[in-house]
Amino acid sequence: METYIFQHVEYEGPGAILPYLKAKGHNVHIVRLYDGDKIPHEDEVDFAILMGGPMSVLEETEYPYFVREKELCCDMVQLGKPILGICLGAQMIANAFGAAIRKNPEKEIGWFPVSFDASVEGGNKVLDLPKKLQAFHWHGETFDIPEAATSFASSEACKNQAFKLGSAIALQFHVEVTDDSMESMLKNGAEEIEACAGCKFVQNAAEIKKASAANMDKANKALVKILDFVLKK
Repeated sequence: METYIFQHVEYEGPGAILPYLKAKGHNVHIVRLYDGDKIPHEDEVDFAILMGGPMSVLEETEYPYFVREKELCCDMVQLGKPILGICLGAQMIANAFGAAIRKNPEKEIGWFPVSFDASVEGGNKVLDLPKKLQAFHWHGETFDIPEAATSFASSEACKNQAFKLGSAIALQFHVEVTDDSMESMLKNGAEEIEACAGCKFVQNAAEIKKASAANMDKANKALVKILDFVLKK
């Protein structure tokens, strides 16, 4: 399977997604959009994964490749090909299908519970996730739910945390984080965390690292279930 991972910034990579794909025998292509890599034609892509980043998907003038990336989202769903969006990637899918992107009432950074509040089915499979999961978050914007999509997760700070739309799954939260990817995000986001000190839904680096030790393994197990569901394994 030709799997393409679209990376918007150097420090938000695939994390635990990569070993999963390699174990399943995928031919993995990393598309470094921040370095000018081109977005392939949808016929070349069997599975697309859109990663996160600090920018807004509305900034098409500053990031002109966003236009083509949104086209790819629509093409993948139209063709029934699996696509997974995480954080910025989830907002990309939402906006590609006409949903508004807006500032979230609260900035959400750190490990906070996500509630899975709807059954998600695809083909003969059901996405089997716990009713609640401590997931990692790092976002200031949120998406509306596109028409024809099924919303299936929320958190106290953010109403819309996930949806399914045809062959696409969009997750506002992160379940792919590893120790290395977390360190990279903390290093590059230190100023943002410092600027948000005292905010209700923003943890400091020490709190995040402590919560990571307790919750990362469960988050990664949820990732495997999501990937299996998207790929109909």
